[in-house]
Amino acid sequence: MAELHGALFEQHFLRLIGSKTGQIEPGARRLMAQLVTATVNQHSCLDLTRVDPALKQQLRAEASVGGPEDEKPFVLSHNKLYLNRFYHYESEVAALISARNVALDIPDANLLAKKLQQHFGDAEHNRQKLAAFLAIARKLAVITGGPGTGKTSTVVKILDILLEESPDLIIKLVAPTGKAAMRLSDSIDEWADTREKKFQVQTLHRLLGMRKDGRTWRHGPQNQVKVDLLIVDEASMIDLTMMHRLLGALPDHTRLILLGDPNQLPSVDTGNVLADLCAGEPGFSSTFGELASNFVGEVQTIERSHHLTDAVCELDKSYRFDPDSGIATLSRAIQSGQSATSLIDNSVVFKSGDRDPLIHDLLGYWKDYIDLLAGKQFDPGLLLSTFEQTRILCSRRGGDAGVEPINQDIESALETQGIKSPDNEFYAGRPILITRNDYNLGLFNGDIGICTPIENTDQFVVSFPGAAEPLLASRLPKHKSCFAMTVHKAQGSEFDHVILVLSEEVSDDAASLLTRELLYTAITRAKKSITIHCNSQVWERAVSQSSRRVSGMTQFLGIGEDSKLAVVQSKLF
Repeated sequence: MAELHGALFEQHFLRLIGSKTGQIEPGARRLMAQLVTATVNQHSCLDLTRVDPALKQQLRAEASVGGPEDEKPFVLSHNKLYLNRFYHYESEVAALISARNVALDIPDANLLAKKLQQHFGDAEHNRQKLAAFLAIARKLAVITGGPGTGKTSTVVKILDILLEESPDLIIKLVAPTGKAAMRLSDSIDEWADTREKKFQVQTLHRLLGMRKDGRTWRHGPQNQVKVDLLIVDEASMIDLTMMHRLLGALPDHTRLILLGDPNQLPSVDTGNVLADLCAGEPGFSSTFGELASNFVGEVQTIERSHHLTDAVCELDKSYRFDPDSGIATLSRAIQSGQSATSLIDNSVVFKSGDRDPLIHDLLGYWKDYIDLLAGKQFDPGLLLSTFEQTRILCSRRGGDAGVEPINQDIESALETQGIKSPDNEFYAGRPILITRNDYNLGLFNGDIGICTPIENTDQFVVSFPGAAEPLLASRLPKHKSCFAMTVHKAQGSEFDHVILVLSEEVSDDAASLLTRELLYTAITRAKKSITIHCNSQVWERAVSQSSRRVSGMTQFLGIGEDSKLAVVQSKLF
């Protein structure tokens, strides 16, 4: 179905272009059609490296194709074909973020060294200490690392150091989704409670002031956000358009700290921004290395620099997993494209993907939760904490072994046990996932609440973590049940036990979702154990595929060969 819609859009779009610029030559039209399909699949451009030079020449001659400075629908640059909008988004994001990669003055070097030692100790090769120094000494810091590597705890220490020096600093903390914002808020609450200054974690949409029409924004280049330090968590979830909007809304003086894991699934919409920012050779310039060595010890340096040299620091020690645990071993292997199913311990269990055994196991995964419901223990706090221990994750919403049929199967079983009435949408213990933002209610896409009955009535309320009061179920924005959810929706979350169910459908749509980034993201949601339902062919196919998207960002950042940052310097072939 997605392919059909893409093909119809592609035909309509090219017909429109042709009506304005004249007939399009068949070879050029084929490349344009491939670009439109690529953008529907969230790539920002079409790589022409292997295209016949004569065909590229034909493309260049088209009236609808131009260079970066031409107001044409298509832009040809860096051996890539773009839709005009995405070319400018990508080049401008690279320019804006590179301009922020500059050194800041250190007012008192001795005092900073003392504070870093107090917070991080004297151990050598402490990457958290290096990341903190980077964030204090420069206007831009991209701090990356897998789950449990201490990104948030490092940021808390950075905030302590900066606030001791500048207590009036205007600080804002944001995340791409309501769920991610809530998790960041939970992570810093204990620290924030010790400060006189209060810190509210917002979504990016709220920070930038998305209006009710969902298309216009209060903040932008002409009305920038008032902020001295902006910390953005889960940056891998930020698409190209949103990153462009965010950077354009920041004053020149603002420090920016991006946190995230570039190995996770890319954003739902166009681009692969965090992974592109982290694509350069790891290490720092000799100038930065010499300065940093006075504060954190020896620092690895590189000879060839690029526009984000000295801006990126990876945290590589996990405090969540033992480095030799099955979860850690499997996640590392997947990143390098290895299946590693024989290298794991009992924290990872593989089971058949056959439908009947899966259905039999479903209620077993929720035994503790269902026992509470069967015993009519409806305390919202207890239900929420028990529910959050376990989650079934799927590669897709529909189809075989998708989120929708699994949720239906579980609810059918609850009806059999008398916990749910067949005629009622709401029931005691129904876990609810919000799928549309509602700023008036303070609910956001990805928020999860638990439904409980109002005593002596036939009505229900839904309790959400952190909310002062439960909400009447009838007032909720668009939502669904969520015993199972997609891996995409689970980004930014963690659970004691994860059950990963991979679709065995062979359609192009289903197969394209199965990638090593999806596996890595799912596996690293688990803190204690993961059970994987799939057959060996599906697993091997997923490990062998990557969801990495085509973009020109690395060339704009000077990471790719023959790249130039400034738009005016970009040339055609």
